[in-house]
Amino acid sequence: MSAPAALLTDIPWPGALHAVVLRSPHPHARITALDVAAARAMPGVRAVLTAADIPGVARFGVRVADQPFLCAEVVRCVGDPIVAIAAETRAEALAARAAVRISFAPLPVVGDPEAALAEGAWPVHPSGNLLHRLAHARGDVDAAFAAAAHVATLRLETPRQAHAFIETEGALAVPEADGRLTIYAPGHWAEAERATLAAMLAEDPARLRVVASPVGGSFGGKDCLHAQPLAALLARATGRAVRLDWTREESFAIGVKRHAAVIRMRSACDAAGRLLAQEADLLLDTGAYAQHGLEVLETAFENLQGPYAWPAFRAEARLAYTNNGVSGAMRGFGALQVQVALEQQMDALAARVGLCPLAFRRQNLRPDDAPGQLGQRLVAPSHAGLAAARLLPPQPPRDAGRWRIAEGVSLVEKGEGFAQGGPNRGAVTLAVEADGRIHVRMGLSELGQGLLEAATAAACRLLGCAADDVAVGLGDTDRTPDAGPIAASRGAGIAWRAILDARPRFLAALAARAAALGAAPGLALGPGGLWRAGGNAAEVPLAALAGARAEGVAAPVETHTGTGAVHAAFTACGAEARVAVDRVTGRARVLRLRLVPVCGPVLSPAGLRAQMEGCAAMAAGFALTEELPAREGRFRAGNLDAYLVPTLADTPEVLCDPVEQIPEDALGPRGVGEIGLNAAAPAIVTALMAAIGRPIPVLPATGERILALWEEA
Repeated sequence: MSAPAALLTDIPWPGALHAVVLRSPHPHARITALDVAAARAMPGVRAVLTAADIPGVARFGVRVADQPFLCAEVVRCVGDPIVAIAAETRAEALAARAAVRISFAPLPVVGDPEAALAEGAWPVHPSGNLLHRLAHARGDVDAAFAAAAHVATLRLETPRQAHAFIETEGALAVPEADGRLTIYAPGHWAEAERATLAAMLAEDPARLRVVASPVGGSFGGKDCLHAQPLAALLARATGRAVRLDWTREESFAIGVKRHAAVIRMRSACDAAGRLLAQEADLLLDTGAYAQHGLEVLETAFENLQGPYAWPAFRAEARLAYTNNGVSGAMRGFGALQVQVALEQQMDALAARVGLCPLAFRRQNLRPDDAPGQLGQRLVAPSHAGLAAARLLPPQPPRDAGRWRIAEGVSLVEKGEGFAQGGPNRGAVTLAVEADGRIHVRMGLSELGQGLLEAATAAACRLLGCAADDVAVGLGDTDRTPDAGPIAASRGAGIAWRAILDARPRFLAALAARAAALGAAPGLALGPGGLWRAGGNAAEVPLAALAGARAEGVAAPVETHTGTGAVHAAFTACGAEARVAVDRVTGRARVLRLRLVPVCGPVLSPAGLRAQMEGCAAMAAGFALTEELPAREGRFRAGNLDAYLVPTLADTPEVLCDPVEQIPEDALGPRGVGEIGLNAAAPAIVTALMAAIGRPIPVLPATGERILALWEEA
């Protein structure tokens, strides 16, 4: 194949078989009978596969392999896959699916995470319903609360949220003439996906090629396997190319969602507004399977204290299995939910003391040289004070006709990259090829976050070449070295550090090539080739240096902390929000957002702005309109017609004021793919809180909920 289509699921492949999946209509049931004989005899059908047809490992997962590729005995959520079918046409595949004979015996539905953890609850998995638990304590919490002048309490419910990306989950699996199998599918980590698929097929990973980039939007929703396994399984069974694209309804039913959360906080300060103690309890609903739930809980737990100094702290966090679909990675990654709660607490305490909310935050910041939130040694602090210094105090609420205009601020930090021994290394290959360009190859994926532009900019800044001299290749196990997953806003930093590491060897390789051509020493890389100082043109064009090559590795900058903390490096962001609340209907609009990310050198100004604008829209949806409640294991919405994603008309004015001058450290430029969302949503909520004069206990803050709160106030 030559050049790929704009999105991997749009790649044309004449003659590819069409695949469909028979999925569970029940949130929890035992499969009592399954007969696929009639389906296999249908016209045009080339394969009908069940769990018995999987040659290798039957389940997958990040840290807990609990999710079946095809269910054999029990289904644990609506949409669980049971039978995979490939046929010459989609109509024939659908007819075969209708011919499958299957019966179920319904099992009790575990739909509430609190009830799931109660004694005697029906187990979603044989191991029970408590998937993960965390606890941490420091200082004398009870004494601190007893001595406090002011105490604020909050119980916050945050919603399940759908990713609503443009490109739904899908895969194209193509058997090659040499017996290998190529899988084109949007994903975050081609190497890891290849390893899991090889284990399922009981094959050597070298017999598989995974192309995981570009991606038509993910926000975390394509961080784990989705359509790839069944497409690969069907392609191996038929020897034909197979296309499996999820419908939007399938994406809603079985695609991962943001974890719904219940957060309880009690926060205390003295009469002068100095923080004394924080106590918190966190419960997340992970749904039927673990996916990234453990890591989400750990990140949420780590952010319960924010960038603030708390002399005493006590908290517990739990992750529960239910039959409510599947929750997993989503932009903000658990930190978002607790940050909305914490920033409301900061405003509540500031009001009790009589201080400006921004002044209250500034005086309670944790020093940059202090240990992290859970006592970990920090490789790099968040520099939250740099963001706080640029924020402006919120103005008092004012009325404009039927609208109340109010402002809010937030100040957050979030871990940079991975920790706990996570995949922080990232490799890059720099090579001059016959086309006269420097090819930068990394196994990361372009998700629409601007990685292609950022990697190009990093190469130009660090090597001295021009943008036209650079070609970036991403996410292909045959052509790019492993760089770990494209997650946790790590792409730009990995590109920067890996190219920085490769630079001396690459420049030396260029010099050696030039010397072999008889060029004088002392030339430097510039636009188009090697230049002499003060020269008017490149003396040795890049095309003449074809074959120069070097490898680079972004060395890990985080380590096991030994404290239960997730991260040892952090990014910070501040936000200001202005909202308008209709005093008649309660409906709220976000008028303006100003975001102050502490990101270091901006590699791509356009990419930074695009990320901040995307974060603003997603924050508005999380705070005001988006929710996907489940009743007895069934989502209220099955498509975008009943799920209110913000449109362009709902997008506020977005201003971005990045902090580029930060103390030099091992990280280099920080990622901004998440931190804008983490700051924007709490700022919107604190603005709503200012408008109605009380905390917001349930998100999204719909018109009905705001009116009810106003009446109570």
